[in-house]
Parts: sequence; C-alpha cells; structure tokens
Amino acid sequence: FEQRLNPCDSEPCELAHDVARMGCCVASSGVVELETNNIPPAHFEEAQAVSSDLNAFAHERLRKLQELDQATKVPFILIELTGEGDGNGEIEICGKDEYGVYEALQGFFTKKWGCEKLDHGSLEEDTQIPFCSGRYKWPQFRENVEEDVNNMGKSIMNLVDFMGGRLGWTLAVINSGNVGLNGEVREFQIIFKAPHPMNLATPTLMIEMRSQGYLEVCADLDEDEKGILDDLEQFFVEHFQAERREGFQEYCDCYYKVGDGIFKGGSGSSDSNFGLLSVILCDKIVMIPGWSLVATSCGSTGASGAFSEQTFVFRKDLHPLGDSPYIMAVLNSAGIMEVNGKDSKATRGVYKKLDGFLKRKMNCTFVEKQREQDTNSTRYHWDATDMLGANAEIITFFELVGFETQVCTQYTIKEGDAWCREQQLWFRPGKTEVGSVEPHLVMELYAGEGSHDLYADPDEPTQVLAKQFIRWKMVGPKGDDAINTANEELNKFFVDYLGGEAGNEENFFKVNVFMCRGWFENNLAQWTMRVCDFLVDKLGWGFVVCSLANEGDHGQFRTQQLIFHYEGDKRDIPVAAIDLSTLDPSQWESTTFPEYWTIRKVIERQRPYDVTEVSAEELEALQMMCDQTFKRVLTRDRAPDDDAPEDEEMPYRLELVTAFRSEHAWLYHLYEQKRNSLATPEEIFHVKTSCGTALNERLAPGENYFFHGTNPSAAWSIMKGGFVLKHAGSATGTMYGHGIYMAESASKADEYGRDDGGNTFPGLQALLVCRAFTGTPMVVNEPGDHVTMARENYFTCVCGDRESVHPRTYREFVFFDEAQILPEYTLIYRRQYEAALVPDFMDKGKPTGTTGRFWQMRGDIFGFRGWKNVSPEVNRLLIACKNKGRTVETIALQGKDYCWNVEEKMVSDAEGRSAPLRPPMVG
Repeated sequence: FEQRLNPCDSEPCELAHDVARMGCCVASSGVVELETNNIPPAHFEEAQAVSSDLNAFAHERLRKLQELDQATKVPFILIELTGEGDGNGEIEICGKDEYGVYEALQGFFTKKWGCEKLDHGSLEEDTQIPFCSGRYKWPQFRENVEEDVNNMGKSIMNLVDFMGGRLGWTLAVINSGNVGLNGEVREFQIIFKAPHPMNLATPTLMIEMRSQGYLEVCADLDEDEKGILDDLEQFFVEHFQAERREGFQEYCDCYYKVGDGIFKGGSGSSDSNFGLLSVILCDKIVMIPGWSLVATSCGSTGASGAFSEQTFVFRKDLHPLGDSPYIMAVLNSAGIMEVNGKDSKATRGVYKKLDGFLKRKMNCTFVEKQREQDTNSTRYHWDATDMLGANAEIITFFELVGFETQVCTQYTIKEGDAWCREQQLWFRPGKTEVGSVEPHLVMELYAGEGSHDLYADPDEPTQVLAKQFIRWKMVGPKGDDAINTANEELNKFFVDYLGGEAGNEENFFKVNVFMCRGWFENNLAQWTMRVCDFLVDKLGWGFVVCSLANEGDHGQFRTQQLIFHYEGDKRDIPVAAIDLSTLDPSQWESTTFPEYWTIRKVIERQRPYDVTEVSAEELEALQMMCDQTFKRVLTRDRAPDDDAPEDEEMPYRLELVTAFRSEHAWLYHLYEQKRNSLATPEEIFHVKTSCGTALNERLAPGENYFFHGTNPSAAWSIMKGGFVLKHAGSATGTMYGHGIYMAESASKADEYGRDDGGNTFPGLQALLVCRAFTGTPMVVNEPGDHVTMARENYFTCVCGDRESVHPRTYREFVFFDEAQILPEYTLIYRRQYEAALVPDFMDKGKPTGTTGRFWQMRGDIFGFRGWKNVSPEVNRLLIACKNKGRTVETIALQGKDYCWNVEEKMVSDAEGRSAPLRPPMVG
C-alpha cells in the first residue's frame, strides 16, 4: 500500500500530506478513495505509508474490537507522558473508559496541568487512525538541561495522587525510556488498574537513582508518614555519602548528590555495581514496616548512554511478605547475566541452587562476584539466543523453589560500544518453600521498523511498520487447562481481530497493526491494552507487569513485554451500573441525610456520591462488631488461604487495617423510600450485629447491619453503584433462592473475602457492612428456593437458619430487593492467625467443623503425632494431580523430596519410609 502521488507533481500534493497524516491516501483525482473490501496483507516486509484501503481496514478493525468490550473483569488505563523539551510535552490515554475515568482525567489535565485537549482521531474513517483514546498537549513539562533534571517523576507522583488518592485507581506499572537521537525525549507509561479503596489512604514513594551520582525523591505522604524522608536521608548519607542540594523543588521533593566513587563502572560495564546498589536500596525500604516495591523501570541516560538510571515506586501496602529481601536477576542480549541479593537464611540458600541451574540448564559460565555489606552480585556469561525463553526459564526456577515474582522491567543499555536489550526480574521468598509452577504467560510485542524518510518527514504521515510480530511463551505444567485454553484463544484472537498470520515457530504471529507518525508517536500502547484486556476480561488471567525497550538510533524500534499470571479463580469485578453523571439532585431534594455524614459537597447536593475514611471511633466500633460476631467455626464454604500457617485453616480474628464510609445521596434516597414503604415489625428480629456498638444507635426499628464478603475492588464498585440483583449468587451460589446474601457473623462473611490478586495489596480482603431493613424475615432451616414463597407471603427477606439445627454453622440472610440494602462501609482487613495477637475475650481454642477441602497427612515420617492438613500449596498440587488423572507427584518439604501417591493415598521419602494420606471430602 504505497502512497499515491498527484501525477502533476513530483512531490506529494498538500491533500496527500493531509490524508496521510490521517491514515488515508488520495487518488490521482485528489479524491479520497476508501476501498473497504480490499484486505491488506497480514504483514509487511517494508514499511509503507498508509493508503486509503488500509485506513478503512484499520478503522473497521478497531470498530470490530468493540465486540470484546461488553464485559469487564478488571479495567486498566495506560497513561503515556512524553517530554520533548522544556514546556513541550504530550499525554496519551489508552484503555476502557470505566467509572468515568476519562472525564475525570480531562478535568485534571486541563485544570491542574494546563493541558490542551488534542484530536486523537475516531472510529469514523474520515479521521486519522486513532492511536489512543485521549490526547493532550502538556505545557508544564519542565526540564533543566544543564543540571540534567526534569519534573517527570514529580508529575507522575502528582498523577498517582489524583488517580489513587482521589479516584481510587491502583498503580500497577511504570515504564520508561529515552528516545531521540541523543536520548533527549523522555517517555513514561503509567498503568493503573481497577479502583481499590486502600488507595484513598495509602502513601506512595518514588526514588530515582542515577549513576551520574544523583538520587531524587518524590513522595505522596500524609503528615504522619513524612518521618520516612528523614530515615531515607540518613540512609543516603551513610551508604551513598549523599549531600542534600536545594533549589530543585520544581523537579522533585528531595535531591541528593552522591559521593564520588559510590557508583562504579558505566552502564553495562563488567565492574558496574548499579544492580547491587538497587537491591540494597529496595531491601532498606522494605525494612520499614508495611512498605514494598510495587513498580520499577530502568534504562540508560546521557548522550552516549554511559549512565544507568532506575526509578522505584514503593507503597505502604502491608505486603504479607513483610521485610523479605529481594533477589534481582538481570540478563541481556549481549550475553551477560547477573544475580543480585543477599545469600542468607532469609533467601533459603537460593544462590547455590540458582548457580547449579544456570550452569546446567542455561549453559552459563561464572565470570566474577562482587559484594557490598551482606549483598552479593554474581555475573555469568550465557548464550543469549532467546530472551523471551530465558525469562520463562528463570521464572520457572524461582517458582519451583518457593519464590514469588514481584516486578520486572526491560530497557536498552550500552554494553561496550553496542546497544542491547536488558531484562530485570525481581523475586522474593514466598510463605512456603514448597514450589509449584503456576501458569504464567510471557508475551512480546515487536512494533516493527519504519521507513527513515517517513520517520523524518516533517508532516509526520502515518506509516504501517515492517516486520512486526507478537509471540509468547507459557510457564507452567504441561497439559494445564488454563495454558491450553489461553493458547487456543490467543491464536483465534490474533487471527480474527488482528488479521495475523502464524509464523514458523509455536505461538508466533506476524501482524500489521503497529503504526507510527514521526519518530515518537505510535500505537503500541493502544494494542498493549487491547491484548491485556483480552487476556484479563476474556480468559481470566491476571496482568502482572509490562515493560518497554526502545532500540534503533532514535529509539524508534519498540518492544513491549507483558507478563500475566493465571487467576481464573478470581471473581469478576462488577462495574457500577449507575451513571452518576445522569443523576438529577432534585430527585433527592427532600431527603434528609444522616447527621454523621461529613462530605460537604454531597450534603449540599453538589455531588451525588463520595467516600471518606472513617473516624477512629467508627473504626473501633466496626472492629468490635467483627470481634463480637466472630466464631471459630469452619464450613465447606471456606476456601484455603495461601497466607495461613500449615496447621491452621481458621483465623483467630479479622484485623481491620482501615475502613471507608460511603455517602451516596441517590442510594440513600432509594433506601429511605423503600424503608418507609415497609411496615415496622411489631416484634424486632434479633441479629447478632446488634451488639451494643455506637453504630447501632443510628438504626431505626427493623434495621440492622450485615456483612457481605467480597474483594476490595468489587466492594468499591458496589459502594458506588449498589447491589445488582441479577449478579446475585454469581460468585457463591444460591442456597436459599435467588437474592443478595448477607451474614450476621463476620467469620461467615470472611469465607467469601478475597484480595484483588495481581499483587495488588496482597493479603488484604474486604467486607462490606450494609445497612438493611430486616423487618420480618421468613425463617427456614433447610436449603431450597424459599425466595419465591417469601415474596408471595410479604416477608421482607429470608433467614436461612441452619444454626438452630447444626450449631457448627451460621445463619444467612437473603434479600430480594436491591433498594432494601444500603452498602455503607468497606472494611479492609487481614486475617490474624496468631492467637497471641488477639484480645483475650476472643476464642483461642481449636475451631469446630471442617472445610473438607484439604488432603491430610499422618505424621509418621514428619515428626508429629496424629493427622493434620497439608499446606495450601501442597494441597493445590495434590488436587491438580488427582484431577488430571495422574497417580504420583514429587513435592519437596523443607528441602527434601517426597513421593505423594494420590491413588494409594501414601507419601514416602527417599529412604522408603511412608505415611498414609486422607483425600479431601469436597473438591
């Protein structure tokens, strides 16, 4: 598809330039031709200016992709910030417009950052092919060339504060790269995922380390958290011989000059200690209680690429791995591999195991070893034939020894006189040494190579890039259903929606979707999000990280790497059904709001809804409500918890981290209308949450508080849009009929509590505390469809009272009118499994009942008497072994291999000793 020229001219006519910029071309008559029935080739061996046919086809392809947007499990938004010089920046947004995020961002960018909204094209064929869904000119990008500083980091933290602290979205990934002939153009991709309530109250910290000899700190901290900056400064002074410099407040919060000789070697040089210092820095931060590394990005800087720079983002997310140290594996396409981290008891002797693996499996040869304090850096040579495959191999190794993948980044560096790709993989030791390879998918999107003339054309015509492809590698057990399904569905997706052509190797597709305008504007981010949405929303995989490498003399050859982890057992996140922008405040003008509401704009009817963190008194009352309704009773509804000790299924307490109150004018108005339409019962039905807390004093006769277990992002959505009856039972079933299920006991609701997965505030579950009109329930003892009868006989809800028949169970309440329930609080909590850390008035004895979900082993060869559950990790492996028709699984415990025979129900060691096993009672 070549750009056609006006035959009267030796150069493209003015109209030709205009439509090429749009992604069209003109015929010799000067009239735009749109031949939609011509299908372009699946790939191009040489870059081409976009023709009218390809323009029409590209628009049609984008419209077809809308078929996949009907359902959303986890929404993502990618925001790309580009700084091309002082006062000259640009912003692009890609991803689904959920929760009104595009409108909110437009207000933020135009009002706070002084941005101008630009035309990004549309799905109509008479516009340029859209590379994104929102585009802005950004005049507040600041750069000081002499000092080699800019305000990119401070701007990112400002954006994180808005997206997280105001809208609740979770920072998932940061990517960065320097492009341009001398690396003078700064690019950052920031990816946010579905809103999580904790973002409203969680501090974030960014540190940028540059081997030129500088450290920059940007922070989003409350007053009570700012002491961390003093601790950091002391660490910088002691370890980096750093000196604080003033006058850089426009670019960062704190700026330090590092002492001479601290950073050794250049970017990619054999004597560089940059990776070693990176791990030392991260290990220092996670020693501060509650903090962990959530994103990182690395690259080269300086005109010659001689220096390294790395950005780290930390969040106080109360990670269950606590202060566990990091191991960072580095590998590059020039044949260098590096491992940085502590070789200590905390890392379980992983260095020795890794050394053997690298030499045996990857044919690595040892080069040298450095050490600073108690942290090592070991270098190897390796045969760098396949970076993607090597990443998969290393992830597999660490998974098998019980480590967890944390963050990843790729970039380009100078290795000698040549540029090469480099990859960092960060791991931490998990809760158990029992290793299993859970399904991971590592994908590479190569955006292709353009024409130099078209890159350099000042009119920046659209060109489709040559030699572009998408490929992926799977990590996990052979024959795994999730892996097989993903491979099949991805093959269909790349053919049906991208028009791809399968290559010679497995899971490799040549495509023609990647395009660019000029040196820097491209649609790689757009297709990154499209692939991400397909894997997450359609196939149930969790997005872990993506990272970008820019190669070529201007950084114009781009490779995006994506890593996913299978999370099919994670429930969907319901998107709020109410469009708040369409609500009319006059509808609730006569409604009197509760006296304890505090959000002025809601009270004054300027805003229909908002969320606030609860007061200390409310948090205490909510904790008391959880404590007084908590029972150590196991039922089959309780799923195994990866964070539980090996000998415990039931926590001793639900320990509240924080809680948020929803002040929703519209939902409260509907609730008040419904409550007033129902008769107050003559006899009050007692519910266990009526336990004398201050919160119960707010309730009218017939009202009660109830718990509803869920995950934090779903709780956020329900608080914003209310319960939707058609979604009822989608995650947990309908034992007593179709309706919205509530619990009077926190421990019952906890059976359905989950975290959000994807390394987003891991180990933090959610309970909704809902205000509901109980009225007169229909009480039943056995399962069945009781909702229909309750409706017909004018009961207000169903009380499933199995507790009166089986004391080791719970009562549940089923409501069949959404307006009868007001989701008022989201509790963010963690399960406390240590009896010594709970109040004395709580039950510290053994739990009653059973989940029946675990394999059990007798302690004949394990040093204990009687029976106990295997660990959640071993349990998962044994269940998978049985389900796939296998007989034997080899699993290590405490560094020793055991043979587990699920058919004979026996476990044996290498010495021939054995012990019996019991299978689960339920699947």
